[in-house]
Amino acid sequence: MQNTRNYSCKNCSERGKDCDGAEPICNLCIRDGLLCSGSEPLIRALPHASLSWEPPESSHIFDEPLANTSGLLQRAISTIVSTPAWGSSYGNSHGFDSHGSLSTVYPTTLRTLSLDPRIDSNTLPFILGQYIRFLDKIAFRMPPPEVREGIMLRLRGSAIMFSVMSLGARIFQAALDNFDNTNWPIYANLVDKLYSRICVASKTVNDHSYLEGRLSGAIELASFKFMTADNATGYELVRKETPTLLRLAYQYPELWSKRGMISLSQVMLCEKYEIFSFTWTDNIAAMVLGTPTFLPYDTTTLTNRSKFQTEWMWGCPEVFIIQCARINRSRSLRGEYSDQRRWKGIEKELVEWEPVSESSNDSRDTVARLAVQESWRHAMLIYLYMAICGVNSADPRVDASVNQITKLVRTVKHTDSFDRHLFVPCLIVGACARSESQRALVETKLSSMKAMKIWVLRSADFTAVLEHLWHGAAKDGRATTWNDYIQSRRAILPVSEGNTPVF
Repeated sequence: MQNTRNYSCKNCSERGKDCDGAEPICNLCIRDGLLCSGSEPLIRALPHASLSWEPPESSHIFDEPLANTSGLLQRAISTIVSTPAWGSSYGNSHGFDSHGSLSTVYPTTLRTLSLDPRIDSNTLPFILGQYIRFLDKIAFRMPPPEVREGIMLRLRGSAIMFSVMSLGARIFQAALDNFDNTNWPIYANLVDKLYSRICVASKTVNDHSYLEGRLSGAIELASFKFMTADNATGYELVRKETPTLLRLAYQYPELWSKRGMISLSQVMLCEKYEIFSFTWTDNIAAMVLGTPTFLPYDTTTLTNRSKFQTEWMWGCPEVFIIQCARINRSRSLRGEYSDQRRWKGIEKELVEWEPVSESSNDSRDTVARLAVQESWRHAMLIYLYMAICGVNSADPRVDASVNQITKLVRTVKHTDSFDRHLFVPCLIVGACARSESQRALVETKLSSMKAMKIWVLRSADFTAVLEHLWHGAAKDGRATTWNDYIQSRRAILPVSEGNTPVF
């Protein structure tokens, strides 16, 4: 059950709204993408026993007709889920008729999550197939065997996730089969509609399973926004999901440090994909956009390696994610690591990190994976030197890492399977490249990263950012600072920028 407060949050009071008092974020604030501000701290470091929610009594709570759910959610699912046999009667691979509208947008009957033959034989295989197909294309390594089972559990877990993943399967199919000719604004509009309906559909529903399904679905929709729209709108939707993320994370006391912050190491151990996806996107976006993170994180490193092995998906070693969060925090606080001994600690960990060896039937794949991980190492070193130490792109350490990434990128050329995982290293090189050959390589790589090469963020926007930098502060090969890059990003790719909340 949700914990509730006996007072109204400040946001609701100022807007004259009836606050439901849900902790740590009330439902109205979640709907509007706001952080609650009341008479008590938002997040408290609480012992496990003090967080008293009751797990659901049955895993089949949503094996009921969708007509029993909120009317808003029912209409959202009606918009997304269609009755034809998706695997067999798809003349148009991404679901559009000749007039550019969704050809199967209105079902003749509502779907249920009871496993009737139509769902078993048509819908579930289609959704599972598209998710597996998409993961196979974008994963850095072969997905673990349990991923397939995890997709099915999420799909069957709630009405919300069923509708979200139905839309996701259509988006993945369009991205893989016909990226350039797909009418992406239609999909983006569906994401917006489903997101807004999910946020208000369960205002009076406090069941934990329903709550988790709603929050997980909303976070997944945020990732779809990057694919169907652009970086600015995707980033804004992730920002609005910060209260949603907090509500979900609040249900897992083991994720919180004694300082009352989400522990990145614990997130990697807990195997909650939605929470990891949010924290990963938050920190990588903060790095490449030069913005504060949406939340502060505890970056204490654990001795155990993650059971989840998150780099199979994105290619960035877990230790680098934590170091990225440390650099982000230092940059936001402006000076936490100004003491040389402190930033030297980050440098030491980056330099001494060693990749975990793996067996592969293709030696070229092994070399490519090592090249990607080494590129990430040097990208993090450049980020540390320029964003924290304040050096410019002419610094010998920066120049050495730029040259190393350039060589490594040229190594990964036998397949495009690994190119997408070089997005951040290539972007960082572009931010400080002074030679025309380096800039040409970066532009070629970033320009090619679309459709099958789609990553967390869309690369096309950043190509324009780099061109602005190269024709401005970096003209004629001049040395530039990290702030020069951020100013170009703000000119070409403006996003809302706030301050990381302090808990």
